[in-house]
Amino acid sequence: MAGLRSRRSGFVAAIVLVVVPAFIALTLRLFVNAPVRSDAIVVLGGNGAGPFDVGVTLAKERYAPAIVFSLVPAYSCEPSVLHLGSERILCFRADPQTTQGEARSIAQLAAVHHWHRIIVVMPTTRATRARLRIGRCYPGQMLEVAAPPAGFWAWCAGSSTSGPPW
Repeated sequence: MAGLRSRRSGFVAAIVLVVVPAFIALTLRLFVNAPVRSDAIVVLGGNGAGPFDVGVTLAKERYAPAIVFSLVPAYSCEPSVLHLGSERILCFRADPQTTQGEARSIAQLAAVHHWHRIIVVMPTTRATRARLRIGRCYPGQMLEVAAPPAGFWAWCAGSSTSGPPW
């Protein structure tokens, strides 16, 4: 009986040693795209300050020569508040004001500016939808950076109450 338990424990340990690293590797491959030098940083609109802050940080770290903001109706594009330096700042309002509208606008901007690789900064709560929509419209390489919501309750609500500083 003790030998059977020992074999069973060894089998379970072997499964765990194989499955857990495989799961971690697949998760990292599917959900973590480390930013690399790109043509533009695109910050998707929304009410959360998270994507804005992450996008500005990436721009300050010189991951791309251009930063693009998808604006919600209440905000305007005021480059003076960004303090970015030499980065080119572009803004657009998606029509319609949806993830699909943002995806179409991104594709149009990419075609005009000849972007082949972009970093898209988005709220974590919109990551899957944004990945699918933009992937259908934009033919280049898209690296995703998900910005976490402000806290647990903001995550549950799907947005934050604070907005970008403009």
